[in-house]
Amino acid sequence: MRWLIYTLIPAALLLILLYRLWFDDTGLIASEKLQQEIEQLQQDNEVQQDQNDSLLAEVKDLKTGNEILEEKAREDLGLVRKGETFILFVDPAKK
Repeated sequence: MRWLIYTLIPAALLLILLYRLWFDDTGLIASEKLQQEIEQLQQDNEVQQDQNDSLLAEVKDLKTGNEILEEKAREDLGLVRKGETFILFVDPAKK
């Protein structure tokens, strides 16, 4: 009877510890999942940082130069200079 107590109690404690090691909220599986989420968020941050950098460069150009203003006016607003001819090519409607 004593060997049963000396065997079952440590075995039960070992099983509890192993369960917590692997499957608990702070276990290895949860840690691996969190690590993957961190890596994904870091990649997303890098993409956002690249977009922010390009927008910042565009803002700098808009503040300092007239060339970018002229380019934006031509592309976005369709403006032309005096003496220029504006030609618009339209694709035929698809049926």
